[in-house]
Amino acid sequence: MNRRARLAAGLADLRAGVRRRELWLYLGWRDVQKHYRRSVLGPFWLTLSMGIMVAGLGVLYSQIFNMEIATYLPFLALGFILWGLIGTSITNACTVFTSAASSVRQIHMPLSIYVFQFAWSQLITFAHNFVIYIAVALIFSIKPSWTTLLVFPAIALFTLNAIFCAMILGPLCARFRDIPLIVASLIQVAFFMTPVLWSAEQIPQRAHFVNLNPFYHFIEIAREPLLGEPISLLHWLVALVLTASLGTVSFLFYARFRSRVAYWA
Repeated sequence: MNRRARLAAGLADLRAGVRRRELWLYLGWRDVQKHYRRSVLGPFWLTLSMGIMVAGLGVLYSQIFNMEIATYLPFLALGFILWGLIGTSITNACTVFTSAASSVRQIHMPLSIYVFQFAWSQLITFAHNFVIYIAVALIFSIKPSWTTLLVFPAIALFTLNAIFCAMILGPLCARFRDIPLIVASLIQVAFFMTPVLWSAEQIPQRAHFVNLNPFYHFIEIAREPLLGEPISLLHWLVALVLTASLGTVSFLFYARFRSRVAYWA
């Protein structure tokens, strides 16, 4: 199959997956449910766990950083929630095909269905965790404004990048089984190098270093409008350029190796 035919087949696969959205919407919701089967709170156990961690670390680090808790806790809560979406999207993208290996090998349907199913389940989990921010906003009287609406295109970019990551890491990790472990280790390091627990304003002399971190820009395009802070055009430009670049690379990669996934999974 020549390159043009592979690209056409890859595009057809994505289109077919979009058309069968009822299937992957159901499968994504089922994925979230099965992890908490027979539990009382269901997916809200993850929300409760994160809420307790945010409260504990918020009190501790507000003292360490000498910041008002009314300022630091909303900042930290959004950092944890948004990083949770980013980090789990990348690490779980590694298993998008291997976790459904039997279906991939035995059922003939567009592979993009598994990608969309994965992205939808990540979005559902994020929605559960977002309850933490709502509670914090009510406690500290954070009032929404028109700029708060920017969170919707921000989350759309998050979701697109989750899909693009799955289109690359899904086939790659199916072929090389050590890569998920490497990715998980890198994400742990990236967490501490990204302004989640700490603020970029605390190290103004290292601003250039922080700006080289792509995760920082993605977190800020959602955190700034939700905290009512001035919107930075730089963060949006970087996020849009990175999304377009990753989208192009992921489509070319997916079109090239899509046909081999069934043999690798």
